[in-house]
Order: sequence, then C-alpha cells, then structure tokens
Amino acid sequence: MTGFIATSPELIAAVCQSKTDLTADEIEEVIRLAGQLQTMADLNRADVFIDCLWRGRSDQAVVVAQSKPNTGGSLYSEFIVGQRILRDNEPGVFYAFQTDKYVTGTRAITNENVTIQQKILPFHGSSGRVIGVVILEQDISSQVIQEQAARLFQQTAEDLGETLWEVAVAEINLPSLIHEGVILCNSEYLFTYINPTARQWFEKLHQPKPEIGAPLDAVFSGVLQQVLLDAHDRGVEAREFTFGDNTVLVKAISIQKHSVFKGGLILLSDITELREKERQLTIQSTVMKEIHHRVKNNLQTISSLLRLQMRRTKSEEIRAAFQDSIHRIKTIALVHERLSQSGIEFVELRQLMEAIASMLIQTARHPEKSVQYTVEADAISLPSEKATPIALILNELIQNCLDHAFEYQSGGRIYVSAGCDGGELVIVVQDNGQGWDLRTSDDTLGTRIVETLVTEDLNGQIDYVVDGGTRVTVRFPFARVSAN
Repeated sequence: MTGFIATSPELIAAVCQSKTDLTADEIEEVIRLAGQLQTMADLNRADVFIDCLWRGRSDQAVVVAQSKPNTGGSLYSEFIVGQRILRDNEPGVFYAFQTDKYVTGTRAITNENVTIQQKILPFHGSSGRVIGVVILEQDISSQVIQEQAARLFQQTAEDLGETLWEVAVAEINLPSLIHEGVILCNSEYLFTYINPTARQWFEKLHQPKPEIGAPLDAVFSGVLQQVLLDAHDRGVEAREFTFGDNTVLVKAISIQKHSVFKGGLILLSDITELREKERQLTIQSTVMKEIHHRVKNNLQTISSLLRLQMRRTKSEEIRAAFQDSIHRIKTIALVHERLSQSGIEFVELRQLMEAIASMLIQTARHPEKSVQYTVEADAISLPSEKATPIALILNELIQNCLDHAFEYQSGGRIYVSAGCDGGELVIVVQDNGQGWDLRTSDDTLGTRIVETLVTEDLNGQIDYVVDGGTRVTVRFPFARVSAN
C-alpha cells in the first residue's frame, strides 16, 4: 500500500479544534510533528499515528494524524483520523499520557480486530504539558497465534497428566491390550497402578511383586525411580537396562501441573529380541569381514606364486600371460579387500576404479611411458555379486589401453567414468592415444572375458568407438541401492 500523510494541516487543525482541548500553539506543534510521520513510518516499516486526548476525557483519545509505510504493508485498510480511541483497547496510550513515560512492548487491538504491538512516545507543548503521543504499531498476530498454541499444548499436557493421575488415584484398570508394562506412581514415588504386563515382567525377571502403595525403588534396584527423577527437567527420559539375558527399555514421563510434580508414568518395553538381532548382525558382519580378508590373503598368495613362476621363464609371451593373470587375481583381491574393510556386502565404485587404475599403471609393461589417469564417478555402491565382474571388466579395458593406445607415443591419459542413466549403469573407459580396436587386437582372451562378463553376468551391452583415441562404453541394468 502506498504510504501517505493521511492528514493535511487543515484537517489536523479541524480535528484538534473540534475534539480536543489543545490551544492554537499546541495544535501548531502537532502539525509540525505530523510532517515527520512519513519518515518514521518508512524507517520503522510500521503504521505511525498521533493521538490526543478527547476533550474533557482522560479515558478516551482521538487520532489526529496517520501515516502508512512505503517500505512495508499497512495494518489499516481505512482512514482512521478522527476516530475515538478507548482505554480498554489501547491501555498503553493512556498510560503514556498519565505518566509522561515512553512505553514499548504493549499490545492493543485495532478497530479492524488485529493484534498489534505498540511503541508510544509522549510529546509536549510549549507549556510543558503532554499534548499528544506518537504511536508506532506493528502486526504481531502470528506471534499471538504461536503463543496461544504453546499455551494450548501446555494445558493439554497438564490435562493428560491429570487424567493419568486420576486414573492412578481411582485405581481404574488401563487397557490390558497394551503390550508394554505400565506403571503409575504418586508424588511420593509409591506404586498406584501396575498393569498385568508389568507384573509379568517382575515375575520373569525375578523381582519382588510390589503391592499398590509400595515404594518404587523396591524393584530393579531403584532403576525405575532414578529414570523418573531424571525425567523431571525434560519431562521424558528413556534408558536401556540389561537384567540377565533380557534387555528392557524404561521410559519415564514426569506428570506435573503448574510445575509441581504429581506423579509419574513408566513404560517397560521388551527389546531383547531387537538387541539380539542387532548382535547377530554384528557377528555376521564380523564373520563376513574375516571371510573376505582370508579370501584376499589367499588370492595374494596365489598371485605371489604366479609371480615366482613367471620369473622362471624367459619367454616374453608367457611372462605377459602370467602378468595378465596376476592382474586379474589382484583385481578380484581388491574387491575382497574393500568388502573386508566395510563389513557390508557393498563396494564403493569410485574407490574400486581408483584402485584398479593405480595398480595397473604402477605395474605397466612399459614403465618408460608417462601415463596418467582420471576417474569420475557418481556415488554408487555396488553389491558384491556385481562388484567382481565390473572390476574384471575395468581391469581388461584399462590394461588394453596401456598395451595398445600409446604404442607410438611417450605417454597419454586414460579416462574412466561411471554414472547412472535411467535404470542403467554406464561405464566408459577412454584414452587419448592413436586409436585401436579391441575387437581386432591380438588380446582375444581379454576381449572374450569382457564380452562374456558384460553380456552373461551383467546382461548388458558393449560399444566401441575409435576416433582420435578409443572409447569403450559398457552399460547394463542397475538399480541404485543404499549401502547403509
């Protein structure tokens, strides 16, 4: 809404002369101050008014000037200059008139039934008496709604606590269908209600059978009372305790009214089976880690034996075959190493790609060539059944780049990337070498391994592009899952 000084000097004078006891000099002071209202409204983003006392009354006032902000919305849709203001609606205004004090934070209700917060500053005429007040008003309706909701929540909580207390005092049976043990006690920590489930718990855990009126600390070595004591500050407290082979979750609710402790509600839950399942999962994870660790060690032993055998031959062709086999075995070992570290049946694809590329470049057959690699991959977790074939595919494709792409170059770069595209995982291995076709290379075993793994193990397809280098794209169906 456009800001404006809602009153001309003539209108201010007319209102003051007809509805107030102000002198001519005092009316001139009001007109002078009204000329500054627009600046006040814009700076404070608030509606600004000048009120003066109604003629002959100390409990009524009249609006003599009004300005709406250009920098924000106004609380008023109507022009209210000349309207009567009552003490009951705006008590802060009349307090400022009576005490000649600046008032802030007071609340009022406008004629349009909006709750506002006021800042009220009295001002004086030449005689020194208070002749009017400047009022800044801001809408706090949303704050009032939040306060009302908070009070309603507090009252509801107190009513619930009182209802539970009345149930306990009257010894009315709570529904027996509740699967948790339910206990109520009074402000002196004496049992006032114990449901059948709780009594079964006492018997199962070889605890005394408390009667109504018995002290709360008579069972579980005072655990119930301690949890309830800890619930006083926050209202609710929960802890787990182990009694023999059983694990119990104790939840305590402190029932208070007007901050006075009236009693407590305690719930007992059997979480023995849940914790046992968690323990079994932990054991299973540990066992799987150990299995993968041993498989990795065995594969490394095989790799070492093959390396010893390789050194006994002088045939470069046989040595190359041995080296390829060693790389394949070490690639599988890398998968089991990752699985042994995580304890879950998933492998992070990017880490696997980095490890394979690094291993192959470090053990390349032509160490004199400077070959670098770049790995880019989405955050993808591979299930163990897919991790091994994917690792072997990466091994063969990167190894072929090292063997064929840079034959007539001093070095180059290999790019390995992976990402999800719809319902497929797409893996690309590309080099910036002279270009070679995997299908026509001498390494027919590597080609067969790749094509067999892609088509049979992964149910996917493979594409070759030779253009200023070679790009091999593997894609296969893949549903992303979380490793957590």
